[in-house]
Amino acid sequence: MSFGALLVGEAVATHTNWGLLAIILGGIFLFMILLRILGLFLASTHPAAPCAPEPALDEELEPAPGIDPKILAIIAATVSEMLQQPHRIVGVKKAPSVETLMQHWSMEGRRAIYSSHRFR
Repeated sequence: MSFGALLVGEAVATHTNWGLLAIILGGIFLFMILLRILGLFLASTHPAAPCAPEPALDEELEPAPGIDPKILAIIAATVSEMLQQPHRIVGVKKAPSVETLMQHWSMEGRRAIYSSHRFR
């Protein structure tokens, strides 16, 4: 078929090679199975990463400044309930406020708007 025939709008018959498609999909399936087997083999032959060593602190930790001791007790109770094993909380950090995070987004938005303007 010529390019001119396509411009005129003649029907173009499409032919799908189902055998080739089956071979390609079968190859992808086999590759995924081999990848899974390799992952299981590597997981069984390599030990898990060691846990972080527990800090050697004998004295009581001071509560973080600005955090209510009641909140620290709630955090300790939650960790105890979730882990169901011996644990030690070594620190609590305050997360940045949403307003602080949004301020960075608004500054970036202003920068993008101002940099898109052209000087005349």
